[in-house]
Amino acid sequence: MHDLRILLRIEFKRAFKSKAFYICLAIGIALAAGSFINKAVPHMDVLKGFTGNAASYPFSVYNSWMGNFVGYEPFATAYLYVCMLYSALPYCGFFVRDNKNQYILQYYSRMSKNKVHAAKFITTFVIGGMLVFLPVLINLIATMMFIPALPPIENGLFIGTGKSIMSNLFCDHTMIYVLIYIVQFFIYGGAFSVVSLAVSFTFNNVFLVIVSPFVAYYGVGVISTLSKNYLGITSFNPMVYLSPSYLLPNKALIGFILEPLIIIGVSMLIFFRKGAENEAL
Repeated sequence: MHDLRILLRIEFKRAFKSKAFYICLAIGIALAAGSFINKAVPHMDVLKGFTGNAASYPFSVYNSWMGNFVGYEPFATAYLYVCMLYSALPYCGFFVRDNKNQYILQYYSRMSKNKVHAAKFITTFVIGGMLVFLPVLINLIATMMFIPALPPIENGLFIGTGKSIMSNLFCDHTMIYVLIYIVQFFIYGGAFSVVSLAVSFTFNNVFLVIVSPFVAYYGVGVISTLSKNYLGITSFNPMVYLSPSYLLPNKALIGFILEPLIIIGVSMLIFFRKGAENEAL
């Protein structure tokens, strides 16, 4: 366990020393800020949203933060499209580079392969998750600083309905509902980032490894669309699962929970099995 902690400290230090980490984080924050300026700033005059009729309501955090506008507002939608690409840039290529230039052998000579690979896997997951999760969290916090968290009502201005997953939670404990989606951004960011480790023994090319999370993200979406259109299967598109503005039916809850776990499990299995045979030669 001590060796693993040392490895994690080394790997996180390498990640946080990378200029690419801060550039990519800035890209995500810029998109989140664009959504904030576009939607939250006009809502700061809270009472402007209330005209006195039943179809109006004072503006609230829950109909002002960027998650409410994915698919409707350009910055929030662009963020969903590119987050898996920029989140992979800073760290997802580290393992294949270390493998290619034999640097990984310095780890193997001092510690077990499983510990080395566990440190790489954990770091890749956390860095990818952070880069997807932090801009959304910052947008939510910024929105909460200027707009009150008024409870939602059933007037069509809020995202939850009785037909959507966790609709009771949305009505009774709205902040918990929102935070579940925020955490989901972290989990999905980490899950698709570790895909890069699963393919790192197949593609001995840094560029192909780095774009693999983005390709997998879109690939699952394409398969989901085809399955829905031709087989009638409920959508399991990760873009849909990461869109709080998209109302998911109750039967989609299983996919909402299991999809990132399956991606993580398959990636882990491939990476550790292939890694056990790796001699970096």
